[in-house]
Amino acid sequence: MYKVLTVAGSDSGGGAGIQTDLKTFAALGVYGTSVITALTAQNTLGVHGIHAVPPDFIACQLEAVLSDISADAAKTGMLGDANVISIVAKYLTKYRIRNLVVDPVMIAQSGQRLLPEDAVDTLRNQLLPLAMVATPNLPEAEILLGKEISSVTEMVAAAREIRRLGPRHVLLKGGHLPGTEMVDIFFDGKDVHTLSESKIDTINTHGTGCTYAAAITAYLAKGMTPLAAFIKAKKFITDAITHGICVGSGYGPTNPIGAIFKELELGNISRELARAVLLLQKAKPVANLIAAGQTNLFYCQEGAGSLAEIISYPAPLLLCHQQIKAVGEPTFDCRLFPAESLLAAHKKNSRIRAMINLRHTPEIASAIKTIGYQTITQNTSTSILAAAPEALILEDTPDKEPQLILFAETVEEVAEKTAALARSFCGC
Repeated sequence: MYKVLTVAGSDSGGGAGIQTDLKTFAALGVYGTSVITALTAQNTLGVHGIHAVPPDFIACQLEAVLSDISADAAKTGMLGDANVISIVAKYLTKYRIRNLVVDPVMIAQSGQRLLPEDAVDTLRNQLLPLAMVATPNLPEAEILLGKEISSVTEMVAAAREIRRLGPRHVLLKGGHLPGTEMVDIFFDGKDVHTLSESKIDTINTHGTGCTYAAAITAYLAKGMTPLAAFIKAKKFITDAITHGICVGSGYGPTNPIGAIFKELELGNISRELARAVLLLQKAKPVANLIAAGQTNLFYCQEGAGSLAEIISYPAPLLLCHQQIKAVGEPTFDCRLFPAESLLAAHKKNSRIRAMINLRHTPEIASAIKTIGYQTITQNTSTSILAAAPEALILEDTPDKEPQLILFAETVEEVAEKTAALARSFCGC
């Protein structure tokens, strides 16, 4: 069992610090231990109070954990003051912790200062030189270097400067830069590596830095190189933000089990999609509704806000001798037209999470009226819905053929609605 230590503050709201570190370690299959440096009275709205743990008791915790359990990797977060930083550096050196990730926590998300100015020099001089990886965000890097960083080019230069302070690798996180991309710079002393992800439209980002650094620490403990750990952790934190938890009245936390949740949901939905395909196969008239090269089944996660949260087959359903066939295994991040229609419907009615797109003809439209499905008609170039209907008719444009979309709460219900429409259509 790989063992990982976190030295950080306690977040009473459960979204950052010790709490999210241990959740991340558990999600990645490593054994987490902890040394608590401070107690915070904290929730999604901000930090309401800080109670520092006496330095001699921090030393006692470090000695207890490292002398018995040891650690394959360790991470530091909120340390509080210069004296605590010196104590932590002393014990990490004494027990020869090589895989050290220093997350230089200085400012809370609410803007409150968490590390006094007089402790910054101690962090630079005593702790950063011990780090395998340092993971500052832009505000923290600006404090370390005493200058503003406002572009990716300046981030690269800053990463080089921070490495000269002692850490063997520097991850400079660019989430505070304006724009639609989250750009991170990783510098190993020789090469600069850049990873970019589209920013996720969410306020549930509390604990992002802690979760990210904890993931890197866990991967280092497992024997990965720092670069490989960075790449894996980037995906991990993206999933954690995507599945952020909506609690409280302010900034909700990231979800360290987001990736696990995603895998479990994909497995469950894959089975539901397979059952839905079987229902479509059993209803023979459905073959008359399939749009060649277009028809597919779609399912979105609860609260989905992007195409990355929609599951579908990687290719449209096929008709082989009038038998409906699914191609490949269902995947996330659907880019197939018209997946955005499901997002629009889900935003109007959160209970709508499933969809199928079918061919459209005047006869099929007539069958829709016969059944009595609530229907909206609009242009294919429009992804905004005024309401969440049971059926949506997308009229043709120069580059897209007309389509009929059926919405439902589950993919099984979508299959049943499709079968009912097929029977009505054949009876017209």
